[in-house]
Amino acid sequence: MPAPRELLLTLDYTQGCTLGCWMPNVGKRMQIGQIAKQMGLSVDAIRFYERNKLLAAPTRSEGGFRLYSSDDLAALQFIRSLQTLGFSLSEIREFVSLRTNDLRACSAVRNMLDHKLKDIHAKRIALAKLEDELKAALTKCNSQLRRQQGKKNGSCPVLTVFGKSKHEGAE
Repeated sequence: MPAPRELLLTLDYTQGCTLGCWMPNVGKRMQIGQIAKQMGLSVDAIRFYERNKLLAAPTRSEGGFRLYSSDDLAALQFIRSLQTLGFSLSEIREFVSLRTNDLRACSAVRNMLDHKLKDIHAKRIALAKLEDELKAALTKCNSQLRRQQGKKNGSCPVLTVFGKSKHEGAE
């Protein structure tokens, strides 16, 4: 096993003031199974990211095995973070392309984030409306069940309403 690579972080401008930090996978190439395990992803998910240009094609060993670097690990973490925030693959692809740019990318990222927030706001409004409709339907069902208790005849008011609106739409 090769010796771990030592990274130095300067804490002050004073010469000689450094802190050593050992990072196990920095500088080490990992095979797809190793990086998948470390990320909690399947091997197929990583290959999917490569096919869809979210993750750069890795270097290959002499035997043809994919070899991933710490940069690839960071890219996968970036992709997973964006997925957790609800971004689509095409949106993530845009973020990935902007990630390699400098400060000029900040405006585009801000616009993408603003757009996502507006989408979420619209979905929340739609979900609140749906929740109100479902609560009203549930209230109708509960009311009908209380009135029909002990009786064998009657119909569900919700199904009756849905049946009418479906029938009316067919005319």
